[in-house]
Amino acid sequence: MINESSIVHKELSYTSSERPLQKLDLYLPPPSTEIDCYPPVVVIIHGGAWRSGDKNEFTKLGRQLSLYYAVAIVNYRLTTKDTPEIKNPLHVEDVAASISWVSSYAKEYGYRDDRIYLVGNSAGAFISGQLVLNPEYLNFYDPNLLGKIRGVIGVEGIYDLINLLESYPKYIEFVQPAFGNDKNILKSVSPQYITLNTKIPPYLLIHSLDDELVDIDQSNNYFEHIKNSGGKIIEIETSLKGNHDEVMQTDELIQKITEFIITQESREASWNQVVEAAMKSINFPTI
Repeated sequence: MINESSIVHKELSYTSSERPLQKLDLYLPPPSTEIDCYPPVVVIIHGGAWRSGDKNEFTKLGRQLSLYYAVAIVNYRLTTKDTPEIKNPLHVEDVAASISWVSSYAKEYGYRDDRIYLVGNSAGAFISGQLVLNPEYLNFYDPNLLGKIRGVIGVEGIYDLINLLESYPKYIEFVQPAFGNDKNILKSVSPQYITLNTKIPPYLLIHSLDDELVDIDQSNNYFEHIKNSGGKIIEIETSLKGNHDEVMQTDELIQKITEFIITQESREASWNQVVEAAMKSINFPTI
């Protein structure tokens, strides 16, 4: 079901630069007299191999999730033929700036500033991994910001550039412009090898076995890395059907995201009413 009554704020600048790609769209739940509490906020980070992709691809997803949560869908600067100067770490730094904005404007727009969930798709999953495993990006804005991220969902994710190029050598065409070709650098920036944060938030990895662009080893190996790095809650889900780009458009993904957030938020007494309503709406078993 698409939530047509959600409140939508388009093209909000999350920096003072007014650059066209440093903007986000904010979807808010419709006003309710039944639930008197601020919802968590979900930040969606698109993929596109660091050279393409746009927040407008996930309008439907934003509206569906905003039935219960605030949703911010972010753009970030891309490495293209017209902008070859945009290279790592500018992509992840832009997304860090957007998360800082989302946290800072929580009271103004009516959601929790301390209950942030990241949903990263493909290259967006890589960026979300950089953010939660390397504290420097979020600490630049607020040393408490990383602790406000209560869960991460990676969908058809890339996590290891070294392995990616071994499996798909032709992908150097987008990896090199964004990161260069020094293997030491490719390894150092890949979430698969980052171990700087020992307080890893709950993690859900979703990877379709039908993915024709990124193999399941990316998620399987990353699962082991998160577990071995101290991640206490880590799940991997491979039951969703669809190719690399289709999974983000499925109703099954909405259910998996909702179930994951419900599981984390059910620990919050103030959120129990929303949890109960959401569980009923997706036929999620209640205790």
